[in-house]
Amino acid sequence: MPNSRIIQSALNGDAEELRRVVGPGGLVCVAPGLSSVFVVRTAADGAQTGTVALPGSTTSVQLPRSFQVRHIGHDRERFTLTSADGRSVTGTPRQFGAYYKVIAEEYNPWYEEHVAEAFLATNLLPDGLLLPRVVHADSDPRVGGLQAEGGITGSSVTVAGQQLEIWFDCAGPEKVTVLLPHARRLVAGFERIRRDGAEFIWTAFAEGDETEEEKARFPEVMTPETLVVYRSGDFEVHFGETGSRYFMDGYWPAVQYRADMTPVHATVEA
Repeated sequence: MPNSRIIQSALNGDAEELRRVVGPGGLVCVAPGLSSVFVVRTAADGAQTGTVALPGSTTSVQLPRSFQVRHIGHDRERFTLTSADGRSVTGTPRQFGAYYKVIAEEYNPWYEEHVAEAFLATNLLPDGLLLPRVVHADSDPRVGGLQAEGGITGSSVTVAGQQLEIWFDCAGPEKVTVLLPHARRLVAGFERIRRDGAEFIWTAFAEGDETEEEKARFPEVMTPETLVVYRSGDFEVHFGETGSRYFMDGYWPAVQYRADMTPVHATVEA
């Protein structure tokens, strides 16, 4: 992506260098009123990549293959992207730049559908809120009291005697409301989620010199602390560890699951 000097120059009225850097076939929309620039590049295979740039910062935009951008326009508040088949998607620069979680294509046969859903809902994504929204939950272990919470105030639900934070990734109130029944089902089946997640972590990271006793004790030291529900219904669970025996201090494992509670990928977070 062009550097901040080129972006600032374009915003000041000279977009020649920006267009030269983007190259032929690229789309450039300079919006001084939004203090931002939207660029779409098209590769030889037809795949498109998008970027929203402000002076000093740039953010990638995930563009689904099913939405081939042919025009970028703007007004005083939003960009509008129009596809080759006539569809339009509108959003603020921050909405287009919002990072939403999707299980990687390698592990996700519905990757394109998930990217398309979030992209087409750009105008409903939190504007300027890059953190996941939180759920309000009462202390009922059946989580019958889960409700959408408008602000960002941390809360948790008690599951099997332990506190579990529940977050909805990149979702406004409407999407949170849609996902609430699914979140209740996840919490109701959380013992299975925890057990399968601990086993998945062991399989992914065990080095082969651990004892059978360590393997048997592993699920006991892996404590689920946070459940993050994706827009797609897929989700991830972040596990804490007692004693930093298996993961260095300041690092912890996270497991991504499909919506049906099948674990598919594990990472180490910091």
